[in-house]
Amino acid sequence: MSDRPEQSKLVMTLTVVTLFSSNIIGGIIVGYLLDRWLDTGPWMVVIGIALGLTSAVIGLVRILNRLNRSD
Repeated sequence: MSDRPEQSKLVMTLTVVTLFSSNIIGGIIVGYLLDRWLDTGPWMVVIGIALGLTSAVIGLVRILNRLNRSD
């Protein structure tokens, strides 16, 4: 990846940051709404964070696999 242009590195960095932040924030929002609807306290938020983090890591692995195939 060292021979790629700087713009490509910036795009990849923004993709990873967006992937992590959107998945985790989405899990928090959905968990919060479910907590309010089901009156379950913070448990759905905790589960939402865990699921968001898990999906972010899976997405990161997919991106890294795609990069390894293209090199």
